[in-house]
Amino acid sequence: MGARTREGEASLVTDINVTPLVDVVLVLLVLMMVTATAIANKTIALEAPKARSGAADGKKKPLVVAVDEQGRLYLGDVPAGDDEVRARAKEVAGGGETEAVLAADGRARHAAVVHAMDLLRSERVARIAVVVRSEEAR
Repeated sequence: MGARTREGEASLVTDINVTPLVDVVLVLLVLMMVTATAIANKTIALEAPKARSGAADGKKKPLVVAVDEQGRLYLGDVPAGDDEVRARAKEVAGGGETEAVLAADGRARHAAVVHAMDLLRSERVARIAVVVRSEEAR
C-alpha cells in the first residue's frame, strides 16, 4: 500500500488504523459474554456437587433428609419411608418457618431427589438447603 508525499515520492503507510480492530474486539467480547451466560445457565453438575456454604445460624435444628444412590430415604441416618418423612416434616413444621436439609448422593436419580423435595414441600417446609461438598475436597 503506498501513499504520495508532497514531492510525489512513493512511501509506505506504517500507521495502524485501530478503529476496525476495536470494532472487531467489541463484537467478539459481546459474543463471548452472551455465549458464556447461555452456557452458565444450562450447566448442571451431575457428579457429587461441590460448594462452600455458610455456617448455621444457631436457631432450631433443621430436619435432615438423605437420599442414597438407590433412592432410599433417610431421616438423619435412620432409614425412613414417605409417611415417616411427611410425619416428621409436619411435626417440625408446627412453629413457623421450617428449614430442612436435603443430602442426596450425587449418583442418585433426579426423580428420587425431586420426590424427597416434594415430600418436604407438601408439609409446608419453607426452606430446603441442599448439602454439597467443598470444591477443595477433591
